[in-house]
Amino acid sequence: MSRKPNARVRHSQPPAKVPAPASAASPSSLPLTGDRAKLYRDISSRYVLEDGSAELLLQSCQALERAAQLAEQVNADGAIVRDRFGSFKPHPAVLLERDYRALGCRTLSQLVARMES
Repeated sequence: MSRKPNARVRHSQPPAKVPAPASAASPSSLPLTGDRAKLYRDISSRYVLEDGSAELLLQSCQALERAAQLAEQVNADGAIVRDRFGSFKPHPAVLLERDYRALGCRTLSQLVARMES
């Protein structure tokens, strides 16, 4: 069967709703704990953060928080795990931890560069 060129296709389900992006004023999706919460409080109380600097600080602390969570998981499971075939391989969270830690350091260095200028 051929389809008519101008025929409209009807969908049985409505389109999925995309959630609205979180604003800077909304509570953090990842609560900060321990050293990351202290870092955020110390920097935000000592300096006047403007022009997106507060958001950079929050993103940096959240990335470092996620890296700490992943480090806990790696410490619990071990850095080397067995895959489904019984072979040894690095824990998948090791690479994620490295990436989140690098992101946290990069955003902190951007914040410092912004504050120095």
